[in-house]
Amino acid sequence: MHLGLEQFVPLSLYLASIVVFLLSLFWRPEVGLYFLVPLLPLQTMRYRLLDYPLGNKLIDLILLAVVLGAVFKGNFRFAKTPMNKLLVFFGIFCYVQLWRGAFYLNSELPLSISDPRFSNWKNYMVMFVLFAVVVSVIKDVKQIKIIVVLMCLSVLFVDKAYYGNMSGRDLSHFSYEVRDGGMLGFAGVNGVATFEAEFMLFLLGLIAFQRRKSLKLALWGLFAFSGYCLLFSFSREAYAGILVGLLFLGLMKQRWVLIALVAFMMCWQSLVPVSVQERILMTYDKNEQQLDTSAQDRVDIWNDAMNLFHQNPVIGSGFDTYQYQHRVGIYTDTHNYFLKVMVETGVVGLFFFLFLLGKASRQGVKLFYSARDPFLRSLGLGFTLLMACVFVVNFFGDRWLYIEVNGFLWVLLACVIRGQMIESENLKEAVAPSVESPASPLPWVRDEEPALV
Repeated sequence: MHLGLEQFVPLSLYLASIVVFLLSLFWRPEVGLYFLVPLLPLQTMRYRLLDYPLGNKLIDLILLAVVLGAVFKGNFRFAKTPMNKLLVFFGIFCYVQLWRGAFYLNSELPLSISDPRFSNWKNYMVMFVLFAVVVSVIKDVKQIKIIVVLMCLSVLFVDKAYYGNMSGRDLSHFSYEVRDGGMLGFAGVNGVATFEAEFMLFLLGLIAFQRRKSLKLALWGLFAFSGYCLLFSFSREAYAGILVGLLFLGLMKQRWVLIALVAFMMCWQSLVPVSVQERILMTYDKNEQQLDTSAQDRVDIWNDAMNLFHQNPVIGSGFDTYQYQHRVGIYTDTHNYFLKVMVETGVVGLFFFLFLLGKASRQGVKLFYSARDPFLRSLGLGFTLLMACVFVVNFFGDRWLYIEVNGFLWVLLACVIRGQMIESENLKEAVAPSVESPASPLPWVRDEEPALV
């Protein structure tokens, strides 16, 4: 199938990375983003570069080349956005909490990239930097469309690989052995399910305003393909996330979706495969009158996390500390990101995190309701639906800190804010003639008096 060329893929990707680095540096900075964005979810592919010099720094180096290339072109500066101050402050807050965690765990001070906690903080901050770079380099609607198309192609690649892994397995009944994390690597099966659910909702935003039948059909095709992957990810949190996103779609744009949701909830067991039914219904065993092992483990972890939270309720135990305490069996995560934030950064950190989520969501809503360009409206709607899913899935695990899952989120947020800037500039240009060059000092006097007959 690969015509014997599979062994050359890592080298080809590495050489392409070098070429893109140089093109971004000396020609067009946006080339680096066009190359990097589709690779964000493809962790297993990016990890094939680890054997090459600096192969583990692909994202960092391409972002650096994009920034330097923009600087070399002259007059570059990071765009002013509604998110900048919040992201800078939040990043500093997390770093201070990183130091607090070092004292709490009695571990090394977070000063070196070799420190795993410092490395985790740095990888988190890379997503903030990614946002800042994209919103500063991408300037017009055409470039935003290119980014979106490349995302769709990347998702198609993820779907194809996932289908290839799953198509040969027995999916007639649920078992943990048939689940697969696909190309998202360490994000795991729930990570790939979240990724699919979020992007499916974004696609629905695009579809809602797409008038060209060919493109609309292509988007529906990608939606259906991703739906297959989501369905057989057997991820209950992702199922819940996409249902909430559909609820928001019905409330914001298409009321018929609400009717369809009610109908689906009434007869879902006759519509989904048996294996999916088994996965959902196993959450609670009516005969045993108890939760299944997976759900019960989550409850036990949540109870333990709340006990730990009560010990440091205001500022927590420090960024990225819970996983090193080994409090509940083999588990190293709270399996609820909001709880993780509470435990590690207290109510102060939770407030800032919720404020960040709310402010990011607001940007999508604002673009949806204010834009005149149909594509930009669809961008705002799709991003808002995606964020609705983000709120839900993070109640069941950490779906926030993985760039493989949320890299697209930060790129799309940058595109949404750039879309707001474009709309604002277009509005100023539209009203400029009437403001700067009025036809007459008095609005009711014409430039030319009619000739007397």
